[in-house]
Parts: sequence; C-alpha cells; structure tokens
Amino acid sequence: MILLILQIYFSRHYYADVDKTRTEIERLIEKGEWDTKEQEFTEMRKNLLDILKIKHDPIDNKVILKKLDKLEELEKTYDKTLDKLEKLEESDKEKLEKLEKLEKLLEEIRAK
Repeated sequence: MILLILQIYFSRHYYADVDKTRTEIERLIEKGEWDTKEQEFTEMRKNLLDILKIKHDPIDNKVILKKLDKLEELEKTYDKTLDKLEKLEESDKEKLEKLEKLEKLLEEIRAK
C-alpha cells in the first residue's frame, strides 16, 4: 500500500527529462563543475554518463586545459613583472650609491 502511494506521488510530482539532464550534465562538464572529489558519487556519475551516452574523460577535460593555459599566461606575466622589479631595484641601488658618493663629496667640500 505504501509502495503504491509512493509510486503515485512520485509519478505525479517528479519526473526525469533525459534531454534536460543530458544538457545540464554537459553544461556542468564544460564549466568544470561535474568532477568533484567526492568518491561516493564517482560510480554513480560514471553510470549516469553511460546511460545518457555522454563521453567524458576527466583527464582530458577541456576546462582543465583552459585553466592551465591561463595559469601559464599568468606565470609569464608574473616573470616579466618580477624582472622589471629586479631591474628597478638594481637601478635604485645604483642611484643610492651615487647619492652616498655625492653626500661624501659634499661633506669634504664643507670641511675645507
């Protein structure tokens, strides 16, 4: 009896649209939100992908590769900025040394 009530309730209020589910999963894969670190759902996800006939290789994920490209670009920008800062620091040291020499000369001139 309870089983019948549950079947009637769920059949009226809950249904699964395969096309919408497939579209949503593909959207999640594209955004990189499909693969999580929760091991308990891994097998369930794999089964769902098989049932919906969605090909997904988490190792060859385009989102990961795009993020990697962005990180490599950031690294290059960081290296360039760091080089500029090092050159500025070196230039500042040279200017400081020249300033110290000028101060010594000024002290010598005042002492005479």
